[in-house]
Amino acid sequence: MVFFLQQLVQGLAIGSIYGLIAIGYVLIYNTWGVLNFAQGDMVMVGAFTVLVTHSMMGLPMFLAIPLAILMCVVIGFIIELTAFRPLLNAENQRRLIATIGVGIFLRNLVQIIFGADAFPFPSIFGDKTMDVGGLKIVPQDIWNTLVGILLVVLLMLFLKKTRIGKAMRATAQDREAARLMGVNVRRCMSGTFILASAIGGFAGMLLAPKYFVIASLGTTFGNKGFAAALFGGISSNAGSMVGGVVLGILETLAAVYGKSTWQTAIAFIILFLVLVVKPTGLMGKKDVRKV
Repeated sequence: MVFFLQQLVQGLAIGSIYGLIAIGYVLIYNTWGVLNFAQGDMVMVGAFTVLVTHSMMGLPMFLAIPLAILMCVVIGFIIELTAFRPLLNAENQRRLIATIGVGIFLRNLVQIIFGADAFPFPSIFGDKTMDVGGLKIVPQDIWNTLVGILLVVLLMLFLKKTRIGKAMRATAQDREAARLMGVNVRRCMSGTFILASAIGGFAGMLLAPKYFVIASLGTTFGNKGFAAALFGGISSNAGSMVGGVVLGILETLAAVYGKSTWQTAIAFIILFLVLVVKPTGLMGKKDVRKV
């Protein structure tokens, strides 16, 4: 029983990060109407920025983290301005290809600068194992879970309680109606993209101590976040976190009780099953349009 609980704790920790990445997909999809396959690469940008500022330049973590978030915000704004905004009214295929192209560009740029080697990253919250009722828990796992869930709660409160958040939600639901109500739609769309980029970068910072930092980091975890977003429901922010947590737990259990290779495959198996059985995901709603 203790061993099973141990796996649940680890699955919950990684699943919370999957949920954060998934929320980036959900925010941009609901506002822009396109899946941003460069979202995973913002995870990589966040991890590399902390690596450079903290490990290489020696800045303390309380300065490195805000700088990493700022870097993701700036890069996210540049991407939105140059690759997304000009294609706002273009066909979905063209916009989708643009997101793939941006991701390829970011990965190759980072690989040119830093090479293809993987970089170790020091633990942010400490790596000394704690014994809690027989469970061997790493502080990083606890903090990953708490921070991941806290960010989702804060995001939902921001979207529901603040004026800017309500404007973003209105823009996501109906751009034309929001524009008629006096909402600056373009600014809200830009703000949503920047917010999603910052969340992706923060997820990268939480991932960095658990995994080596490498240019392909965003591809690996971007795919997991995408699967979590569809699993939970591409139209639901809360559903994306639920999908991420369930995916993380299933991956951990599959690796322990099955084969290690199943851990990589489980996300794509879930993705396939969701698309076939319940395309709206666990908490998503059908998109009904009146003509």
